Order: sequence, then structure tokens, then C-alpha cells
Amino acid sequence: MLGEILFQHEINKELIKEILFDFHKNGPVNNSHLETLSYLKKYNEEEFKKYEGKLMFLMGLFYKTDNPDTFLEVIYDIYAKSIIEETGHNFTPVQADAYNSIKKYTNFSFSAPTSAGKSFLFQELIKEAKGDIIIVLPSRALLSEYLIKVKNLVSNETLVLQFIEIVNTKRTKKRIYIITPERGEEIFRNIDKLNLELILLDEAQISEEGIRGMKFDSLVRRIDKKLKNIKKVFTHPFVLNPDAQFRKHNITNNIDSETYNQKTVGKIYIEHFADSFKYFSPFEDKIKGKTIENNIVKDVILNKGTVLIYISKSKIYDGSFLTSFADYIELCPQLTNENSLFYINKLEEFLGTKGDREKNSILIYLMKKGIVIHHGSIPLKARLIIEEFVNGHHAKICFSTSTLIQGINMPFDIVWINNFSFTGDEDQKTLNLKNLIGRAGRTTIENNYFDYGYVIIEKKNKRLFTERLNKESSLSITSNLDNKTDPNNEDFIDIVEAIKNDTFNVDLQLPESQITRIVNSNLDSEILFILDNFLNKQLEPLTVKEYYKLENNKRKKIKLSFENIYKAHLRRAELSKGEKNVLSTSIPILLWQIQGKSFAEIVSLRYAFLSEKDYRRKLRRQLLAKQISTKEFRLLLSKKKVRFSCIAESLPNKSFKQPVPLFSQNTNVLDIDFDKVIYDTYDYIDKVLSLSIKDPVSSAFLLYYQKTKDIRAKILSNYLKYGTNNETEIWLIKYGFSFDEIEEVIKYVEKIDETEIIFKNSIKEFIENPDNFKMVKRYL
Repeated sequence: MLGEILFQHEINKELIKEILFDFHKNGPVNNSHLETLSYLKKYNEEEFKKYEGKLMFLMGLFYKTDNPDTFLEVIYDIYAKSIIEETGHNFTPVQADAYNSIKKYTNFSFSAPTSAGKSFLFQELIKEAKGDIIIVLPSRALLSEYLIKVKNLVSNETLVLQFIEIVNTKRTKKRIYIITPERGEEIFRNIDKLNLELILLDEAQISEEGIRGMKFDSLVRRIDKKLKNIKKVFTHPFVLNPDAQFRKHNITNNIDSETYNQKTVGKIYIEHFADSFKYFSPFEDKIKGKTIENNIVKDVILNKGTVLIYISKSKIYDGSFLTSFADYIELCPQLTNENSLFYINKLEEFLGTKGDREKNSILIYLMKKGIVIHHGSIPLKARLIIEEFVNGHHAKICFSTSTLIQGINMPFDIVWINNFSFTGDEDQKTLNLKNLIGRAGRTTIENNYFDYGYVIIEKKNKRLFTERLNKESSLSITSNLDNKTDPNNEDFIDIVEAIKNDTFNVDLQLPESQITRIVNSNLDSEILFILDNFLNKQLEPLTVKEYYKLENNKRKKIKLSFENIYKAHLRRAELSKGEKNVLSTSIPILLWQIQGKSFAEIVSLRYAFLSEKDYRRKLRRQLLAKQISTKEFRLLLSKKKVRFSCIAESLPNKSFKQPVPLFSQNTNVLDIDFDKVIYDTYDYIDKVLSLSIKDPVSSAFLLYYQKTKDIRAKILSNYLKYGTNNETEIWLIKYGFSFDEIEEVIKYVEKIDETEIIFKNSIKEFIENPDNFKMVKRYL
């Protein structure tokens, strides 16, 4: 039996020769062979080295080869040199073939495994391009990683932004825009000002995902219609029919597609049950559940390896993962390395936990031990710091939810799939599983070195795991745009119809049907009430303190007016109780944002509000003044419960019928989970204010201004849209600076417009700090 051969401490020469011949004949496409090679290397590392040089040649990993030793290796070396001669790059055969097709065809769509080297191919295309490039990503989770990589790749004369603005025109030679499909409409507003050469549509399987898939498909159709002769590249992982992108949109102009199955990294599969680990093979019955004597996860951590544990968000939120994986967490001592501490300090400063004993963050506590948490409610800037920390080899364990599936390039020695819930239909679930498995095994650049990783799954999921791993996935050849809209999903009918009929207003970022509804909703009295009561005499929005000092009736009327303005663009007359609560909770967060508070300050203020900080201070003063005893102080404090706050939820969502509390009503003010406040506050800023409220509400005020010329409406529209009415700050936002960066940079700005930023001489002191220099170097 093959299993007996694999676990021997002597390599089976016939077996390895057979695999090498198959790779020579068919390429490294057989998963079972890659699994076998992983075992042979694990149990015969020294003897396996004899074959690794040849293996790298046969796998086409020419960037990992030395001088050839055999006749066959010489042949492959000639092939490698011919690729360099033909393309000018040290590509693998897969990269070279894709590169040549991209150069030859106007529209090229391909599929390749996670470790196929797509990132390197893209880098070379970006460096070669003379004109402007648009990169379309499936989610904002990927934006930060791409922005950093691309900025490091190109010269300072290249403008790199995550939205499409025509700025810095005096100093810019070419532009690279990295956007999600939601920002795609901005292309057509600026189409005449762009010198487009290439559009990269990465992780294009997003086309299968409901409303977001429709937005992607709509963007593809508009690009094909208005930019027919611009080069376009679609990429996917693990799909059989990448040509579906052309079929579903009737794209016929100079097209080609390819499915690449060549792999570069091996995998060993392990089942976990009741603290024991066993090998198994999902490909054939060649391994009869050999028990692993040691704890393989502990061994990898102690040998400076890295482990990704894929868990549910609920386990992170309720903290149960700390108990479930306590044995592994205890293996990680406090970090002392200066480079590691640099990222931890950076994160502490951003979250506002530095030196504050009251704000106990599990996120920070674990990071100090080289353990990170990664999910979609961690602020983008924090995620970016965490990703840099992992890629800098400072992390040992990463607890992650599905954000890592979306293509973030963070490889690990072990991927442990503790949570087996994946969204979408069977094809999507299969794709997501394979994408996640793709994170197992680092693709090193070490010469003559075969890489492999471990995948651990729970025993109860073994059968379904095996089925999905061996199943092929296909894209639908019919776009969701052409399927009948669910009439029950009335909140999205307008968007779907606007996408289909090309009736989306680019300036207001709303469907024309919703704009008509806002105009016809007779909102004048609601808008006037907010303008009279939400802005002060200096035409600035109220502070949160001023807002809470308003009479209760007035504050209720402001909430009701915002609610009426928001729901005017919808097809229904009423919001659910849950939706109303989300809107109400978002108002103070909006005011803090408008006042220019940093994210750390907003979290701190919200934490103080929820934890009744004023009440606790008052009690402490009474204790110090001996007005109450220590016993009374403790008793009163133990009785004080956290204030109610509804969790953030994307709007509209009619199924969110009742408000869900962030903390249970029995939570004591001293027991608030600070991390939950961080995550929920970010969700309010990101999902509620930015994605749900901003466009319809700011549009209502702008339309009112156009009708009445009441300047206050335009001012408030700017505050809602940009978070400021300061012209310099609005320009800095268009240049890609975050609010936290604007606070630091604005004092050095002499003049700013679409052509350039002119800085004061005092900028020289500011850029002495390397981080500050990195922030502004493109505009100096």
C-alpha cells in the first residue's frame, strides 16, 4: 500500500521517478502527486534534496533553479531562457503563457490556482504600462494590500488612488486606480480625461454574488460598451470556464481564455478529533488514518512556523476561541523584537489603547504574543498594520474569518479549518474552500526547494471537504442582470433596474428612479428643520454635547427628520424598528466624524458614553470626598449596567426587524469588551454612514440647495459626503489622504487644487519622520 511507502524513512525511487515523469508529460497538475511529494519530503528530507533541483525545473519554477545537472534539466533551462528572451521576464510557463495572451488579445480571461504567481505577473504588467490602469477588486478588504504593493512598485510620478479623481495633474505621468465595482461608475464621469491602457478585473468570480455580482457585471458591460478596444484581463481561481465572462456579456472583440491547473505548492491533509490528529488523503484511499504522535500544530508553532485558524466571527466576538485554542496561545511568549513592537505600537496609537489601563483590548494583548485576529469589522488601517505584521514574519497564529478568502496574500504553514460554513451556492462554497486551502504552504524563492503546507479539518467535515476538494467549479454563463429580480427584495429593485437600463446618476451615485422619489417626497420641512437645528450660527454642525443638550423633543424631531429623508429614496413607506435604531445610533458617530475626531477619539468617546464614564467619575469624587463609603462605592458600581446601543447593520435591511443590543442588558459598565466597541464603531462608519446613508441623504440636501439656493444645505451635504466643508480638506480627501492623515498634513499645505499640492517650507521638518515622508512623497 502507498501509505506504507510514504511513511518509510527511505525514499521509494520508482515512485518519485514516476511522479517526475508525469510532471514532465502533463505538468504539475495532479494534486495526489503533490501530496505524495510532500510526504516524501517530510519523512526523507535529506534524500529528497537530490530530486528537488529537477523537480523545480519540471514544475516550471525557473526562478527557483540553479545550473542544470542533467540533460533533461538542460532542456528545461533552454526553455526558461527562451521565456526570458521572448517576454523579458523570469516567468514560469503559466505566467509566460498568460502574459503573451494578455499582450496579444484585447480581452483575456484566465483561471489559475492561488499559488500560480498571478501577483508577480500583474506587477510586471503594471511596471511596463505607459498609460493609465484600473484594477477592479471584489472587496475593500483587498484594497489596502494592493495600494501598498502598487505604490512601492511605481515611481512617484504615478498617481495611485482607491477612487477615480483627476488630481495632481502637473506632477503625474500615469495613473493607477484600485477600486471596487461600487466605485466603477466614477470611470465614466472622468472617461475623457483618462489615458486608459489596461483594466485588470481580479477575482472576477464576484460576478456570481447577488447584488455585488450585478454591480460587477454592470461595470463589465459598460466598460465593454464604452471602452471596447482597451485591454481587459479577468482572473479567477479554480474555475473550469473563465470564458463565461465573455459569454454572459456577449463580448466578442478579440477574445481568448485559458484554464491553468499547474500547482506550485504541495499539501498534507490532516483530520482533527478530540485533541488527536490523523493524516488522511482526500484523493484516494492511500493513507489509512495514520495517527500523528506529536501535536503537529504545537510542533509548527515551536519551530517558528505559522498557523491560520479559520473560525466564525461569533467565536471571536464571544471570546470562546480563547478557551478552545488556549493550549496554542500559551505557546506564544511576549514579543521583544523591536520591529515587532513597532507594528504593535502603531496599532495601539491608532486604536487609542496606548497607556490606557481601562481599555483592555484582546486584539492588542494577543498581538503582543505574535497572535493576530483578522476579520471584516477590524478597521482597514488596523487590518493593514496586521497584514504588514504577518508578512513581516512577526506572527505565529492568525485567527481569521472569511476576509482572508478574498485574496489577501498571507501564506501560512498550517491552515486549520475550524469553521466549515461558506456562503453562496455549491460552486461558490467550493471556490471559497479551495481559495482558503491555497493559503497553506509558503511559496518561497529558495533555490531547489519544494514547498508544502498542512491543511487541518475537523473529522465531522471530512466527507464534505473531500467532495468539494475534488469537485470542479464553473461560472454561470448567464449574468444575474439577466435573471428575474426577486420582487420581494424591493430595496434593491431600483439598483438592479438602473444597472440594466444604464440609468444610474454618476454625480449623486444613485439610480435616477430614487432621485425622482426624493424630489417628489416633499422633504422641504424636514430639511429646513435640520438646517435650523443641526447647524449652529457659524454654519457648523452641533457638537455631540450640544446635540445631547437639546430638548428631548427637538432631538427626537432631528432623528425623525433624518429618518424621513433617508427612507424617501426607498420603495417602502416605513423603516423597521431595527433600521430606525441603527439610524439613531449613527447620528452621534456622524457628528464626531464631522468634528474631525480621529477613529481612536470616536471609539474612546463612544466607550465613555456606553460605560457611563461621567457617572463613574461622579461616584469616585463622592468616594474621595468621603460622601460614600468604599462598600457603597463598590455596590453602586456593581449595579450600574451598560447603556443600550444597537449593533451596526447595513441599510436598507427590512429583515432587521428588531434592534439587537451590542451588549446584553446585564453587562456591568466595568465588563464592557473594548474590542467590540472598536468593531461596531468601525461598522457604523463603514457600513452605515459611508455605504448606506451618505449617498441618499447628502443627495437630498444637494437637491434642496439646487432648488432653494440655501447655502446651508450645500454645506451640510458636504459634511455628510466628505465629513467636512473645508475646501482644503475636501481636496486632500480627493488626493487619497485619510482623516487622521489630514489632521497631520493640513498645517503644511500652502495651496491645493486639481493640478498640485504646494507645501510650506515647514514640511521639511515633518518629513524627517520616515512614516510622514511616505505619506506625502508622491506630492512633493
